[in-house]
Amino acid sequence: ALQWIAANRVDKPVGSITYTQMLNDQGGIECDVTCVRTGHDSYYIVTGTGFATHDFDWIRRDIPDGMNAQLVDVTSSNAVLSLFGPKARNILSAATRADVSNEAQPFATALQIGIAGCPVLALRITYVGELGWELHLPTEYALSVYNALQDAGAEHGLRNAGYRNGVRCGWLSSGGYGHTLGQSIGMGYVRASESIDREYVLQGTYELEVATERVSAEVTLNPLYDPGMDRVRG
Repeated sequence: ALQWIAANRVDKPVGSITYTQMLNDQGGIECDVTCVRTGHDSYYIVTGTGFATHDFDWIRRDIPDGMNAQLVDVTSSNAVLSLFGPKARNILSAATRADVSNEAQPFATALQIGIAGCPVLALRITYVGELGWELHLPTEYALSVYNALQDAGAEHGLRNAGYRNGVRCGWLSSGGYGHTLGQSIGMGYVRASESIDREYVLQGTYELEVATERVSAEVTLNPLYDPGMDRVRG
């Protein structure tokens, strides 16, 4: 069923990761996903932020009639920690007893490992152009695994990605290109130990870390298009 829906071939050995799109009848891209073959008849499918509902519905509707295939949304039960950079293997090796060498886990393969007593599905894949892993784990273990990675990475210079006035302040929850505005836009969160108000957010200087490079960002608390709703009310 997945082979029918996916544009790429997913009939690969157990443990393989396949990056693929899913196309509509006009050849346009409907889904952009990563498929992990976790068993002879099971796959773990990962999609981007904000697309889970759309992609789930697309896959569900396109399972061919007569095929015994079930689709289950496990988004709420899983957390993901991304570990990227030239020293990623040194850090991961210090946090797990599993062999994560290139020989034991080549690129585009998945391996079940343990970190801080937690079962972790380690995906050897990257979207920043560097060595790295996506670590998928039960939500309740997220803090324990995060702390274990921080401890293991201390001597290797591990840093959290994403900083304000040089201090980590939050993250983007979604992003994309705004064609009407003619520029990239995103929605995100700002956090601080002290009280946050409008002035606090707007007085800061912000950067986004994209593929190890810092890119300046302009922050606004107002809608970027038709803030007065004039077009709606007119």
